[in-house]
Amino acid sequence: MSHSHRFAELTALLRQHERYWRMSPFVHPTPAWCGENSALASDCIDLPDAALATLEADPYALQIWLQTRLPMLASLPELLKLPRAVHTATALPNQWAVAIPGRKWQQIAAFAGQSPHHAGCLLDWCSGKAHLGRTLAQLRQQSLVAVERDRTLCAEGGALATHVGISAQFVCADVLKEPVDLPANAQVLALHACGDLHRTLLRRIAQHPVAALVLAPCCYHLWLRENYSPLSEMAQAGDLSLDRNSVQLAVQEAVTSSDRIRARTATLAAWRLGFDSLQRELRGKDDYLTTPSLPQSVLQDGFEAVCRRIAGHKKLLVPAAIDWPHFQILGEQRYRRAQRLQLVRHGFRRAIELWLVLDLALYLEQAGYQVELTEFCARELTPRNLLLSASRNP
Repeated sequence: MSHSHRFAELTALLRQHERYWRMSPFVHPTPAWCGENSALASDCIDLPDAALATLEADPYALQIWLQTRLPMLASLPELLKLPRAVHTATALPNQWAVAIPGRKWQQIAAFAGQSPHHAGCLLDWCSGKAHLGRTLAQLRQQSLVAVERDRTLCAEGGALATHVGISAQFVCADVLKEPVDLPANAQVLALHACGDLHRTLLRRIAQHPVAALVLAPCCYHLWLRENYSPLSEMAQAGDLSLDRNSVQLAVQEAVTSSDRIRARTATLAAWRLGFDSLQRELRGKDDYLTTPSLPQSVLQDGFEAVCRRIAGHKKLLVPAAIDWPHFQILGEQRYRRAQRLQLVRHGFRRAIELWLVLDLALYLEQAGYQVELTEFCARELTPRNLLLSASRNP
């Protein structure tokens, strides 16, 4: 299936069924589709905890569960099916993993194994300490250019490169604020470059071509304030608009988080919904109030303190006499319900992510690159496992 055909089919499907993924039950307690499809809403709300956990952990099982209730989604699995890249690399020595966190090392090894070899230099985009670029430079005996804005990381990365005996140049630059020269013979590497970091890279190589690109994008919503701005002409000409909340849906998975982190995340989300119930009553308005993000460390302060902190950010006066246990229980009840209704939205997560990545692929094709879109590892290693491999057309 060509990228343009897959993109057109996904656009049509998402547009036709947007009532099921557009509204978040954390923002809108009863999304509009609940009235249209009360049987599906009841099936969601009645799910036991174990069944909910199973569906959240297994996208395939979730697709099957949804298709029995929404038969019009039968075409979605085929649209989401991508090949696993077939390139292979020599097994990487264990000693190369020194100073690299275990999961990140596994991702680097998988990424390296799916990166086709190109002559010329390697360029590690937004590199950190250049663990990825250093690994491939060692493997292929190539020179390395690493672009990173943090001077400390540049210095530490340079020391690591010197220690293993590779030729590496670190360019300390904020790529969102200043242009960076990219060698025409470079193979650019970017493993989980977030938001505008990967979009800036694509704009740059469209104007100043390089030999090749291997990109695993991530966090498509970062730096996005309002609606997503497509890069490709096909997406710009289409009728599908994604706001920040919809784009963020694409990365709402926690397969790599610990049980402790997930539990704390759930508690904080329930407390925020408790505050939401409170603010609706205090303001006399039954609508959602956007609130700032909070670190999990605020949990130690207790529910009342967290609510007062959020209210302070929004300059909302909270009376002294509030039934805090009541609103905490309301938040927990709303969280349990929203979790289950959110399953329907989650059935469209991969479709939205693939739509976003296909926009990037089509943009590269416009710029004269041959583009391959694959999965470079299993989702258990990272859900952000989509890989764009691009090279200049002869």
